[in-house]
Amino acid sequence: MRHRCRQRSRHQYWRKLGATGLCSMVLLAPASPISASSRLDDRTQQAMIDAINDEYQARAFYTAVIEKYGNVRPFSNIVQAEERHAQRWYTLFARYGLSVPEDTFAGNVEAPETLQAACEMAVAAEIANVQMYDSFLEFVKEPDLRATFTQLRNVSQNNHKPAFERCVSRLAGREPGYVSIIGKGGCSRWV
Repeated sequence: MRHRCRQRSRHQYWRKLGATGLCSMVLLAPASPISASSRLDDRTQQAMIDAINDEYQARAFYTAVIEKYGNVRPFSNIVQAEERHAQRWYTLFARYGLSVPEDTFAGNVEAPETLQAACEMAVAAEIANVQMYDSFLEFVKEPDLRATFTQLRNVSQNNHKPAFERCVSRLAGREPGYVSIIGKGGCSRWV
């Protein structure tokens, strides 16, 4: 168990350094700002606003869950991913000369009554996230935005949703309070 835990910590270290796939997208966009009015139609600008607001809302929800239930997985891991996603949007908003929308969700979202309900809500949110990005990919033309929408869609579908589904399964039929928390060295333990 100790060796496996050490491997997981090493993986988390590389993820913190940005080896998540999002880094590769930075090279897809031009370095200088682009005039939004001449490059992006209103629908694409709205898609960007909706996407960053989705990141804000998810980050606020996962933070509320952590504040209520402690440093529980997968919320503690995925809240960090949501922060990286928001940072990516900050870069794209700046690149296209758009103002970054204010985060109106921080501190304004409540966690549900049970951790299992939080996991179930997170699964539903990740499914909706995939659908949202799929709809954006039907009309967005800019390669850097398409790459970002695709990457975030895939992260929701292939990483976040399965993690929350495991959370639902793990908590099904268990007593309240029987959850995985992050222990010393980043390893999970059951309490």
